[in-house]
Amino acid sequence: MVFNFLLIPILFLAAAVILFVKRKRRGVGLAVIFFALAIAAGFWAIMQSRSSTAAIGVLFLPLVAVLPGFLAWAFRNLQVSGNAVLRILGWVCLAGACAALAAILYEGGKTIELNKTRDAQQAARTLRIDENRKTIAAMLLENKEREAAAIEQLIQEKSKDDEFLLPAMASEFVSADTLDRFARADDFGVTLTVLRNPHCRAETLARIYRTHTYPTYFHQALAAHPNTPVDILRELFNKPRDISGLDIWFAKNPATPADILLELANTQDINVIQGLLQNPRVDCPMLRRIEGGIRRSTRPDDSYSTSRLAELKQSICVQR
Repeated sequence: MVFNFLLIPILFLAAAVILFVKRKRRGVGLAVIFFALAIAAGFWAIMQSRSSTAAIGVLFLPLVAVLPGFLAWAFRNLQVSGNAVLRILGWVCLAGACAALAAILYEGGKTIELNKTRDAQQAARTLRIDENRKTIAAMLLENKEREAAAIEQLIQEKSKDDEFLLPAMASEFVSADTLDRFARADDFGVTLTVLRNPHCRAETLARIYRTHTYPTYFHQALAAHPNTPVDILRELFNKPRDISGLDIWFAKNPATPADILLELANTQDINVIQGLLQNPRVDCPMLRRIEGGIRRSTRPDDSYSTSRLAELKQSICVQR
């Protein structure tokens, strides 16, 4: 597939080499310059995008660059024609080559402006969320001993306002029923906040994992939550990984089955090791494996890991 995109550019460059070798060099240098400029401009324009798939556009760059390169070559050769119409056509070709470059640069500029607009919108959204978080905190202080009822009332009033729901769903006073109600199959941000709330029920976690259109978005929250059902934790641990770093969250989670924790204890990843050392279910056999992992890791002198290991060995292994 990649070869199909490169076939025409390869033929174009091969033709330029052949013409150069045969001393038919008129326009060859200009064609190569415009080809290279189009590649450079296109690469710059693609790099302005923040899309995870933007880099795919690099595959098309050589093919796109052939057009301004060919038009530049045509301009240089038509320019010396004795026919006035052909000379005019040559200038049209040059204008087309320049227009192609300008179009590429324009697209890059549009992407920059779009990024600025989105950044401004996100900044404004973040500000409103922070203001709502402060409002909720102040309201809870004013309603001591009846925090749950007060926040439930506010949630009812602002049930359509995601910028309010995001901080509200993180509150320790939101009921499990309300959390379940706002964990929606068509939502991402609010649902993720719900799944991170310690009061989120196992049934809610399982429902989102089984029914959401893009469950991968919630894998980290599920791997970290102590209420995630064991069968889901096993499934997440054993399936091919769509995101990195999940082992850190499995290591910290007290709901992670002991056999998985024991398997994780073989790791040489110091971040996973630190997670295991925070898990209340770690036992002496795990600590022995973890100790070997620390020695084999890239940070065998990690101060937290070594001191925490010594502390746990003193309190767990000595008791045994």
